[in-house]
Amino acid sequence: MGLSKSTQHKLFKAGHYIKGVIYLLIGGFALATVVGAARGTGGPKAVIDWIGNNPFGQLLLVLLALGLFSYCAWRWYKAVADTENEGHDKEGTVKRVAWAVSGTAYGFLGIYAVNLIVSGGGSKGGKKDVIAQLLEESWGVYAVGLIGLIMAGVGIYQFYRGVSEKYMEDINSGSWSDDKQDVYRTSGKVGHVARSVVYGIIAYFLFRAAMMEDASQFKGIGESLSYLRDGSFGTALLALVGMGLFAYGFFMFIKARYKAI
Repeated sequence: MGLSKSTQHKLFKAGHYIKGVIYLLIGGFALATVVGAARGTGGPKAVIDWIGNNPFGQLLLVLLALGLFSYCAWRWYKAVADTENEGHDKEGTVKRVAWAVSGTAYGFLGIYAVNLIVSGGGSKGGKKDVIAQLLEESWGVYAVGLIGLIMAGVGIYQFYRGVSEKYMEDINSGSWSDDKQDVYRTSGKVGHVARSVVYGIIAYFLFRAAMMEDASQFKGIGESLSYLRDGSFGTALLALVGMGLFAYGFFMFIKARYKAI
């Protein structure tokens, strides 16, 4: 038995609004680092930690966890029920698996938020620990390399989706004013391209971790942004990517507000 349209719509909106909040803050931290208003960049877990340390943090974490689980449930339902009618051919299967993997990643973030609520501290294990455990196996180098290949593929797809404006197909903008369409188009384009840069850096360091058999080489989103800052044109690049990620968060808000399920 499938979910009702009303339930699907609620899961979609709650999940995309929370995803928007996370990207707004990731981009905001990056921009604040550029101007010296923050000590460093941060990824999703750093954002969740920051939210939890603010006034009404426990309540905000509850709302955040609910939104993350909503996004996870929506992506899994989209994959299993094939709401986009992608089918079971190679291309359709790849898309549906990608939706499930994406949903799972946000589900783990929801668990991290719940851990903060229950114990006052996040989970002890991190991505580096997972990479280290994989590298201890005889096949671990290949597994980490495969993950890097997948991340590179995601980055390339994000770049293609942004440049080709494929995301415009996700929403019925026929009744929108030209100004509203321009805002959605621009925020989507720069947001997707910024994400492609981050995924590309993550893929690069996954390949390094595999080749050197050293989990410490791996960098997540926050560390990847720090890597940009430390380069030759670091401040400018970090500012551009930070603005792009902030724009992506805004793009998620528009999508949540106006897309019909």
